[in-house]
Amino acid sequence: MTPRTFTAVCFDMDGVLIQSREIIELAWTTVARQYAIAVDQAFIDEHIHGRPGGYTLQALFGRFDARKRAAIKQEVDAIEERSACALMPGVAELIGRLKGRVPMALVTSSWRARVEHVLQQHDLVSAFDTVICRDDVRHGKPAPDPYHLAAARLGCRGDECLVFEDSVSGVQSATGSGALCIGIGDDPTLTGHGAVCAYADFTRLPVSLAAESAHGYADGGLVLGAREAVLS
Repeated sequence: MTPRTFTAVCFDMDGVLIQSREIIELAWTTVARQYAIAVDQAFIDEHIHGRPGGYTLQALFGRFDARKRAAIKQEVDAIEERSACALMPGVAELIGRLKGRVPMALVTSSWRARVEHVLQQHDLVSAFDTVICRDDVRHGKPAPDPYHLAAARLGCRGDECLVFEDSVSGVQSATGSGALCIGIGDDPTLTGHGAVCAYADFTRLPVSLAAESAHGYADGGLVLGAREAVLS
């Protein structure tokens, strides 16, 4: 592929920063079973991973009234909040290499209290220059709004961002904003939806340093320039 440069980096949270896909599946399917709702893997892939909680709530529990749906969502959130999730392999090391070189954002469909808990748990409170949560945008992933907002807060254009995503809806959101997107995880369809490549985790992503100031992606790996990034 043609080499592309970037001036900012965005990370999704679930399935990219932390290994939480199984926890998210467990939360939604456990509560769904309590209401005699069957959920198969196709539904999980299409309507749970990478989707805002309100979307999944409507898809699963749309027959209930708003008050009941709100109570159901609290049940789901309670399971997610009390479940500890490990960092994705290699992500802390990559963040450490990016820090001071390029501004970073966390862009997630999760809610702020949970995000803050995750960042505190892994000592990453100061890692990101901005955090975009589901309540920060009117239209969540797969709409490009979350990444448009992240780029604006980082002082750059959408097409100047590098994004790491693990779901189809996340890849669609990133590429819809013009960003360069790299897939993380084991979903083989991510490249078919716009990710330039995919890696099982961050330990598989080649990263090299260059004397030049520009940061880029080329020949299957990241090239990080030397100049410290400054937010405008």
